[in-house]
Amino acid sequence: MNKCTVCRYLATGNSFISLHYEYLLGATDVREIVRDACEAIWECLKPAYMSARDKNDWIRTADEFYERTNFPNYMGAVDGKHTRMRKPNESGSLFFNYNNFFSTILMAMADADYYFISVEAGAQGSSSD
Repeated sequence: MNKCTVCRYLATGNSFISLHYEYLLGATDVREIVRDACEAIWECLKPAYMSARDKNDWIRTADEFYERTNFPNYMGAVDGKHTRMRKPNESGSLFFNYNNFFSTILMAMADADYYFISVEAGAQGSSSD
């Protein structure tokens, strides 16, 4: 795996095509390297940073929100983001959103300290956020 390619992609957000020219790798190879590395990073860090929550964690989150905002039974702040993408082959209008472009959705929930407690990525853009 080419670590420089992954670091450059994560640090700059350069396209796979520009990285393909920069590192003299195939564009498909760059895409696979970045995907595999990101999956490995996620699997390694998920238990430490996104561990499963139990009843006490949810109660503590609700108490912290109530303490700071006076909203009772508030479990977290939720927001979504449409990430622009090319239309996937044979997908029809599944990824076409109300903003008139193709997207996949990232949804996240944060606790009272602004830490992510739930993340979901990959929903079809047509499902809104």
